[in-house]
Amino acid sequence: MLLYDSFITWLALLKLIAIILCRACDRAEYEISGECCPLCSAGQHVYKHCSGDSSTTCVQCSQSTYIDFPNNFISCISCTLCDEGIGLRTKQECQSSADTLCEPLLGYYCIETHGKNCRKARQHSTCLPGQYINKTGTAFTDTVCKDCSKGSYSDGSFTVCKPHRKCESEGQITTTPGTKSSDSECTDKRSHFLSLVAISLPALVMLGLALWVLYLSKKRIHRQENEIDLPSTPAQSDKDNHL
Repeated sequence: MLLYDSFITWLALLKLIAIILCRACDRAEYEISGECCPLCSAGQHVYKHCSGDSSTTCVQCSQSTYIDFPNNFISCISCTLCDEGIGLRTKQECQSSADTLCEPLLGYYCIETHGKNCRKARQHSTCLPGQYINKTGTAFTDTVCKDCSKGSYSDGSFTVCKPHRKCESEGQITTTPGTKSSDSECTDKRSHFLSLVAISLPALVMLGLALWVLYLSKKRIHRQENEIDLPSTPAQSDKDNHL
């Protein structure tokens, strides 16, 4: 009896599985109201579901919408807008069967992707003075900067640091030593001497004028003091003695 009951149970399960399999829709179909309707192709959406005597009615996606896979949607998906505010520009316009393709703006790199599409970008890093561009930024990688070594310099835009000028080896004088962000400044010895003279001469002239004015001032004061201290004339002295 138990064997018979088990057999009946298994038979019922097999029938149920057969019914489910018979009713299961094909991969290119979808089920609605007990019917297996054909899916719409990419670039189209369902306008009217199938019935017993008619197939699915599909229509083309409207402008600025798309679907890139077979579907049973009653409307298409809005196309992506490539927003410059997040560093994007349009690489490929939206089509009924494919979404817009976005790429980073010039000087930006992608930091968020979805498949082949860039969803968000960031501006490449700028190397600071004293650094050089070790690796140039691409659409998917940032710029890599490195510091200049001692005795070299870069303004931040160089791909390699340049060595400082050696003024003495050129027979010149160093007027400004080089730093990591600027080159040495040189001048020839004659120009250096003339520039020193040009700088010093006005100061020497001013000093000479000041000393000359001081000399004249002291001379005038000395003359005034001598006039005050002058003795009486001889005629005046005789007159005073006669009295």
